Amino acid sequence: MNDYFPELDGNQSIDNGKMGRILAKGGSPQQQTQTQEIDPMLRPYITKGLDEASRLYDEGAPDYFPDDTYVPAGATTTTALDAARARATAGSPLLPAAQAEQLSTIRGDRLSAGNPYFADMLAKSSKPVISQFNEAIRGIGTRASQAGRYGSDAMFDMEDKARDNLANALTGKGAELAYQNFASERARQDAAISGAPSLAAADYSDIGQLAKVGATEEDYARQKLQSDIGRFEYGANAPQKQLSSFLSAAYGAPTPMTTTTTSSGGGK
Repeated sequence: MNDYFPELDGNQSIDNGKMGRILAKGGSPQQQTQTQEIDPMLRPYITKGLDEASRLYDEGAPDYFPDDTYVPAGATTTTALDAARARATAGSPLLPAAQAEQLSTIRGDRLSAGNPYFADMLAKSSKPVISQFNEAIRGIGTRASQAGRYGSDAMFDMEDKARDNLANALTGKGAELAYQNFASERARQDAAISGAPSLAAADYSDIGQLAKVGATEEDYARQKLQSDIGRFEYGANAPQKQLSSFLSAAYGAPTPMTTTTTSSGGGK
């Protein structure tokens, strides 16, 4: 490339007319130089900003929050969790007692043979019948004596008949009480059978409450773990973030430019 005659490049030629016109201007051709620089009015502010970014970078990343970044369980919550754990672990004394009673009812333990009050109820309801029997026996003896037939076969026949009546009456009373007992216990048995699934499922209530206590404790532990992870990640990423911040300030600084054009050569 020819510095003075850029039109001539390598073996290329220029016509005589054009060369004449160039030389007629008087000597070497005129050259223009353009210079771009930051606006002088803004240069102090940009320099100050970059210096401040450099200073912050040299100081290192700011400290992480020094205290816990999660809310630990308070004293009231801890007390409640301890009480719930103990209660759920021990279980309710009412539940096994209720289950045992329900099982006894389903098995028919309260039917007449196993009812401790059945005999007393039978004796109480039989008292009027026995009283009537005793009166009937006394009456038979009195009448037989008055008729002069005391100790006769007829007297004994009447007494046997009275005894039969007593036995039938007692049997009837016993059957009536037994039926009532059976009917009421059967109703209770049916009710106990229908309620057995829900009472059996109640076993899992304490387990569920204990699981809730565990879930609450795990949630507090999870918060603490996330806090520790956040603190670790902050420390591990702090240098890179500082460098990125510094480079962003350096390369991203505003650069308003002014352009200056100067000319040289081209003497007359």
